[in-house]
Amino acid sequence: MLQRIASFSKLNWLIISAVILTWITASTFLINFYRQPLFEAAVETTLLTTLLIFGILILENVFKYFSPKNHQKWLIVALPLIFSIAIVFFSRFSLSMLLRQQENYLLFSETLIPLKIFIVFIILLAWATITLVYGQIEDQLEAKQRLDKIQEMAKEAELYHLKQQLQPHFLFNSLNSVSALIKSKPDEAREMIFQLADFLRGTINKGSNEWIEVAEEKEYLELFLSIEKVRFGHRLESTFNVSPETEHLRIPQLLLQPILENAIKHGLYGLTGKVTIQISFTKKDSNLNISISNPYSPESGTLKGSGFGLEAVSRRLFLIFGRNDLLKVQREENNFTVSLKIPQIQ
Repeated sequence: MLQRIASFSKLNWLIISAVILTWITASTFLINFYRQPLFEAAVETTLLTTLLIFGILILENVFKYFSPKNHQKWLIVALPLIFSIAIVFFSRFSLSMLLRQQENYLLFSETLIPLKIFIVFIILLAWATITLVYGQIEDQLEAKQRLDKIQEMAKEAELYHLKQQLQPHFLFNSLNSVSALIKSKPDEAREMIFQLADFLRGTINKGSNEWIEVAEEKEYLELFLSIEKVRFGHRLESTFNVSPETEHLRIPQLLLQPILENAIKHGLYGLTGKVTIQISFTKKDSNLNISISNPYSPESGTLKGSGFGLEAVSRRLFLIFGRNDLLKVQREENNFTVSLKIPQIQ
């Protein structure tokens, strides 16, 4: 606690000095009230106050590095008592050396020894208690800060892990498609490789930017869809409905690609003919609302591994916003829709 006091401004030091001076002055005039010489009273009060301050310093350092356990609580009382007795008797000895000619005053001072021990003991006991309580509060605050830091680091690590899990999944599918096209359609395979390179380069260039604007995300998704259209040809179509007021709203990067990939998988693997994926961005209150919908066949069943993308996105939203209500899935007849609500962080 004294370290914090030592960091006080000049004004605070003036206040502390004024309190100490007031204590010495009041004690001096109190002794003088009992018809004792003013000078001798001032000498004794100053000496006792100085020793008391040193006692506080020593006692605080003791309890700073030693916190009594349950069976050692008696030390909280015992140490201030020992210190108070030592301070008073050392003060008495020093006073007898300084005022050896003032026998009457020394006799008067001896009668006050029990009272002085009691006053010094109360002050030291109060300071020891405050020091221990303050130390425990500081320890709890530091422990909470460490825990918060660990949780934040764990959250960032999990977010990073989720993003790293999603990219290889898409990359493997794309490489398999390239492999299948090399012999039969080499031009399309070459085009897909170029688009895939642009896509991955854009992902890397985003680096540590956690948030991107909707306009940038739309370009990113269009590039992703162009790669998928090479894979699936004329069967895959897409439409974007982007409200102008949403273009500069922000969204966590790499959030929508796994949902869009799931939409393509559900739509194309369960149906024949053309499939249209619809993506819309709208604003309501302070939220960015996104919906991605695709036709699907209920009779086709659940595709193996199709749930990971949605689970990963839901988990990311929870880690970022601390909410579980930001992603909803709706199945209506032959249409599958994923809706997201992205609060706009100022």
